[in-house]
Amino acid sequence: MIIISPMAPTLVSPLPNGSLQVRGDARSAKLGIVIPLANEEKTIDELLARILKQVPQNTNVFCVLDKISNDETFKKIQEWGEKDPRVVLVWAPEDRCVVDAYFRGYKEALRNECDWILEMDGGLSHQPEEIPLFLRAMEQGFDYVGGSRFMKGSKYLKRRGRYLISLVGTWLTNILLGTKMKDMTSGFECFTREALEYVVKEGVKSRAHFFQTEIRTMMHDFNWVEVPITYRNPSSKVGATNINEALRNLWVLRKKRKPAKDYTR
Repeated sequence: MIIISPMAPTLVSPLPNGSLQVRGDARSAKLGIVIPLANEEKTIDELLARILKQVPQNTNVFCVLDKISNDETFKKIQEWGEKDPRVVLVWAPEDRCVVDAYFRGYKEALRNECDWILEMDGGLSHQPEEIPLFLRAMEQGFDYVGGSRFMKGSKYLKRRGRYLISLVGTWLTNILLGTKMKDMTSGFECFTREALEYVVKEGVKSRAHFFQTEIRTMMHDFNWVEVPITYRNPSSKVGATNINEALRNLWVLRKKRKPAKDYTR
């Protein structure tokens, strides 16, 4: 299908009453997976093959592409969609940045009535074999499950500079905003429909990587949990412009942010 744009988890945050409403089996929920992609012709076949082995039939994998992608990725996703209807190509030439690509994917998942929406990176930085960790946590009744690279059981491979930037960003965010997640910058995460609708309604200020921190800050007002993930980090380094934008937006959030709900008691 092609959509063409018109334009065993570690619990961190139990509910205040100490219990969760168990939702039941993941097979009864419609899962949407949102993956913005650009020039991934070398890895897209492996990525989709590994994802489809991990998810139920009642799943859509929304592969979001825009004009930045100029290799064979479009064609390869189109071929996957022809042989497996779970793969959905979303063509979004209007995108101006990666944030637009993610939000376009969110909206497509909501439009297709997905109950749970998982987002992950392309390029195999996130491991498809860890998707069941998120689904098992969602079955326990959480509104949001965040992958963490900085908790027991997690692994962070390659590029220690990126590791330090993400770790310091998490530490600074938790101090300034009163948030409590062990990883405030990862983009491997799963939402209920209601939680993601809230994100789409509120929107984000950032046009770069910091938008994930804005989303995780919002999720502190929901019932959340983190699970350990392996991050392979093949992406390029974060530039000074993105770091400066993140610091500016963090300061804006600090002025606006109400104290985060404390579900850790």
